[in-house]
Amino acid sequence: MTQFIFIGAAALLSVISMPIIIKFCKKFSLYDSQNARKIHSGDIPRLGGVGIAISFFIVAFLCVIFEKNIDLFSNLPLLIAALIIFVFGIVDDILELPAYVKLLVQLVAVSLVTFSGYRFTQIFAWKLPTILSFMLTFGWILGVINAYNLIDGLDALCGSLSFTALVSLGIILSVFKIPEAIICFILAGSIFGFLCFNWPPAKLFMGDGGSQFIGFMIATIPLYSTEGLSFEYNKLLIMIILASFPIFDTIAAIWRRLRDKRSIMSPDKMHLHHKFLNLGYTRKQTLFIILGIQILLCVCVVLSIFLEKFRGTAFLMEAFIFMCIFFSIMHYTNRAVLRKQSKVEEEKANETEEKKLYE
Repeated sequence: MTQFIFIGAAALLSVISMPIIIKFCKKFSLYDSQNARKIHSGDIPRLGGVGIAISFFIVAFLCVIFEKNIDLFSNLPLLIAALIIFVFGIVDDILELPAYVKLLVQLVAVSLVTFSGYRFTQIFAWKLPTILSFMLTFGWILGVINAYNLIDGLDALCGSLSFTALVSLGIILSVFKIPEAIICFILAGSIFGFLCFNWPPAKLFMGDGGSQFIGFMIATIPLYSTEGLSFEYNKLLIMIILASFPIFDTIAAIWRRLRDKRSIMSPDKMHLHHKFLNLGYTRKQTLFIILGIQILLCVCVVLSIFLEKFRGTAFLMEAFIFMCIFFSIMHYTNRAVLRKQSKVEEEKANETEEKKLYE
């Protein structure tokens, strides 16, 4: 009952804070910037992540203090590192920090949690050597932070993907009786409050501070020590599937930019949601299709923990292969459409030139 109160309090604080943040952003003209990746128009406040993070930190801190089965000191590195990511993310939203500064801050936060024991210790039955464990964990957290930042390009997309992932992760940790499961639900409650204002048409965006903070939490929470539990066997695969939309989209973006000899930090309109829009889907249809697939993936992940270890792995691998096929189909379908559009535009240009010649 107490845990439900904490979750409800996080959602309520988040909902209450959002109108205040909107007024603050309008007063000081803190609107989301336009670039080659963004598809919105007009002035939209961009500090929704402040409401998410503040409501989370207040309630999570109270929960850690009052819940006797949660150890405050073992959770402090996570909360402090998350606070670092959030604070510098908000500074970036306002001042637009250089890329190397953002990377340095992320490395500090990742180092704090990794050297405090938040690490992948095995992949399936293979126990990871210490050095490889650190390398994998560093790469994982850094990658997921930036993946959730990149996927935040459509109303409610990042919020709904993170909400469903956190609820699923919370259910899994609850099944294995890991007390920190409540942290997942508290953060999900905070995101729910934000989604009330970010649902299309969005009145508020979470900004880089919100998306990086959420990405960090989703990447790090499952790294609690679960040694001896069956969850440890498939942990990496489970997390890849729960975060598959941001991860696959980021991998595709990096490959696309390297192929075109552009900076991997350069924005473009070739992300997954852009491809749906190119194919003629509306923004709401795009959101509902992606969210529908995400919910199916979350159901598969939760079901897998109730299966025998190897069957669970096979079930998860099927979900992983499905996502590989899905992204491949979207890539080639979108490329065919773009080529067709380019051909039509070329033909129109040729016709215009011919008319000018006759005139």
